[in-house]
Amino acid sequence: MEREEQRKICLQLRMLAEGRHPLTGEELPLTGAFADAAVLRTLTQASHCLRDLLEQDRPAPAPRPKRERRGKFCITSYQLSGILPLPEAAGITAFVSAIEEQMGKDCGRLSPTAITKGLEDRGFLLTRTKDDGRKQKVPTKEGVDLGIYMEERHGYRGDYEAVLYTPKAQLYILKHLADLVPGTVMEENDIPF
Repeated sequence: MEREEQRKICLQLRMLAEGRHPLTGEELPLTGAFADAAVLRTLTQASHCLRDLLEQDRPAPAPRPKRERRGKFCITSYQLSGILPLPEAAGITAFVSAIEEQMGKDCGRLSPTAITKGLEDRGFLLTRTKDDGRKQKVPTKEGVDLGIYMEERHGYRGDYEAVLYTPKAQLYILKHLADLVPGTVMEENDIPF
């Protein structure tokens, strides 16, 4: 619907709320629904809501594209040996995206959550409950020694702490992926032909 059409509807709602016919402007008889103050109040609120939305300069955000469904991530030891860590520290999602990009879509989707769970099981991360009740992964002393650290970030929802993985930590993940996420690394003789 175009913006001009939306403005026209807003005006028509306001006219109805004032007890006037939306097309002719004539006063409507105060009978039926128009005799009910709650109905008129609802029409007034609806016209104000629509007016406020129209006055905003930014358009509504576009819907997020759905993630493509792919199978379970599988890679051979040989393929894994050819993947390089990123040159700078990165979050786990960015690192996993880089792995998937290097391998292509045929390898399936690698779960960042599965990697962080594997790191938590090995004592490099732990789950902390924040003051607002939300849970957050934080590096342990062993995790910091490995190259996992927290960094304050600023996003559109406010400040937050991000867990970042240095190239050293990324290399550890690559070398131990079979242990961190069991079933992802196949031996060459397990590859179906």
